[in-house]
Amino acid sequence: MNKRKISIMLLFTLFGFGVSTTPVRAEKMFDITSITCKDLLLMEGDQRDSTLVFFHGVMLGRNNTTMLDSEKISSQTDRVLERCIAKPESQLMSVFEETR
Repeated sequence: MNKRKISIMLLFTLFGFGVSTTPVRAEKMFDITSITCKDLLLMEGDQRDSTLVFFHGVMLGRNNTTMLDSEKISSQTDRVLERCIAKPESQLMSVFEETR
């Protein structure tokens, strides 16, 4: 995924404009820590991209930062996907925390 696309998608997500109209889950509320790497890998295009952008936003919030480094985010996305492919049973949130 190119850096410009990640930056634009992250901005849309952070400001509440959905990139994808396809819901990740049918439930109205769910614990995002229940999303596994396998769930991510089974998602299609925009849904996967939106989920990755959402989790990047969560991590920015946890770090209490408003600075967006597109190179760092692109690199982290690559590491997240590599770990998810290697260990699809992993919790996606844990993989994001380990790769920051």
